[in-house]
Amino acid sequence: MSNAQFQIEANIPEADIAKVKPGQTANVTLDAYGPDVLFHASVVSVDPAETIVDGVPTYKTTFQFEGTDARIKSGMTANIDIQGQMHENVLSVPQRAVVNHNGKKYVTIKTGKNTTKEVVVSLGLRGSDGAIEITDGLSVGDEVVVSQQ
Repeated sequence: MSNAQFQIEANIPEADIAKVKPGQTANVTLDAYGPDVLFHASVVSVDPAETIVDGVPTYKTTFQFEGTDARIKSGMTANIDIQGQMHENVLSVPQRAVVNHNGKKYVTIKTGKNTTKEVVVSLGLRGSDGAIEITDGLSVGDEVVVSQQ
């Protein structure tokens, strides 16, 4: 034990590692305190070489807790949510509303009581909630048709 800040080592799967960079912040919960007690940490390093865990390439990533907290003990199990890119006050639609035709992305909008049209859109960030940001092609108030039944 030392007076240094505690760190967390986590193996992040290959599919997610491209989104993780030193300096990113993370919210951490410790199983000992439950999901309602948040601690804050940041990514300090990502190993360049993979480690195989259960047949999956993973990359050892080190996080450092921000500040000191007497509740944090060596060996505790941590759950980590890394803060990725975030945009606020954007237009978004369910990902299932976006269709691909000939390399272009479209959504269907209502143009009248019983009429619709497809409009080309440009996409931004994808959310973990199933939504996708629309950066161009829609306006506030456009009514998007998610499925035609």
